[in-house]
Formats: sequence, structure tokens, C-alpha cells
Amino acid sequence: MRPALTPDELEREAVRLSSEGGRGFLLSGGCDPLGRVPLGGFSGSVRRIRASTGLEVNIHPGLLDEMDAAAIISSGAEAFSVDVVQDPLTISGTLHLQASPRDYRRTMGLLEPTERLVPHVCVGLQSEEGEEETLELIPSYRVHALIVLGLMGTRGTPWESRAVPRERLSRAVRRAVATVTAPVLLGCMRPRGQWEAEAEAIEDGAAGVVNPSPRTVQWALDKGYLVENVPSCCALHL
Repeated sequence: MRPALTPDELEREAVRLSSEGGRGFLLSGGCDPLGRVPLGGFSGSVRRIRASTGLEVNIHPGLLDEMDAAAIISSGAEAFSVDVVQDPLTISGTLHLQASPRDYRRTMGLLEPTERLVPHVCVGLQSEEGEEETLELIPSYRVHALIVLGLMGTRGTPWESRAVPRERLSRAVRRAVATVTAPVLLGCMRPRGQWEAEAEAIEDGAAGVVNPSPRTVQWALDKGYLVENVPSCCALHL
């Protein structure tokens, strides 16, 4: 990612991206102890960028209150990506946030009227019970799409060996497809080398797989699937 620490820097980066043939970008950043990503001050820049360049913008705002939600909604961004967690112990003990499951539900409710809400669920991050509660929660909201991610084991961290097993990821995709009426996609953040999980997601009805392995693409072609390459962020795919 390229840093843009001020609205002016963001607009300059957007002009550069547009001149190089870019189609859009993800606007994100680090969060504070309350889980908020301070992006409200960039709303005016996003409006100007969309008007002058036509770039599509996916905003990853973190947790929101009414004031912050109104600010980012006013940007007119094409999508609002929200990580959703419902296990209190994961929120406090793993993410180290001063937040609760209700804060995630509030954020979803504040963004729901935009019809551009794209929740993300990271399989393996929280307890399986919390994961089930999270997936059960999603159909309560009008969402544009659901992105299923998989916990990756990051080298050099205490969770290095805790990448989500393929079977658990596949179960979550099946459950999501069965319960969510919006399209379900297998997102980019997931363990690599599990092409079978990608193939199973397709067979189970996923609307897309981000950055599939070449083996998955060949498998899909051999099975008679129509393969379309869309150079876009998952939340802007549909």
C-alpha cells in the first residue's frame, strides 16, 4: 500500500493512479484502541476523486459511531468493507480493542442504508462459536456481498502456526452460501497452497475467488466453468 497521510496526499496519489490506468483503490489504515480508522477527514477528497477521476473507492473504516458514519457515507464511496467479529474474547484478548460485539452490529446498521455494505469474516480468528454467531448475524442486514477470509499464519508471531485448516474454511464458505442471499466471495487474505479450498468454494456456490491459484483456474476450465478475470478489489467485484 502507498501511504497518504493527508487529504491532499490522497488526491495526488489518486491522480497518479488514474494516469497509470488504475480503476480504483482501497482506503484503509491502522485503528485506534476503540477499533476506529480515522477516515472521516478524507470524505471530501474521496468525493473530489470520484468526480474528477472516476476511480472506484472501497473504504475500510473500522468501527463507527453516528458522526463518523455520516462523514464516510457522504464520500459516496462504492463500497464500505467492515470486519465483523462477535466473540468478546477475540475482540479484547486477540485484537486488544476496547469494543464489544454490539459495536460491530452498530457499524453494520449505520452502513446498511448505503446498500454498499460488504462485511468480511476471517475464519479461524475467533472461536468456532463466535464464527457461527458472526455468520448467523450477516443475513440480518442488507449487504452487497460477503467476503470470507482465512486466518494466515504470520511468520515470527505467536500465531505463526495457527493458519486456518482447509476444512474449517470450506465449512464456513458452505454455511455462508447457504444462509446469505448476497454473493459470497473467497477473499484475498487466506492461506496459500490450498487450491482444493478454492475449488470447493466454487463448487459450493461462491460468486468469485480472489487471486486463485493457476491450478484452480485450470480445474475450473476443465469442469466447464466460465472463468472471468476481474482486476478489482473483492468489494468492488460485483
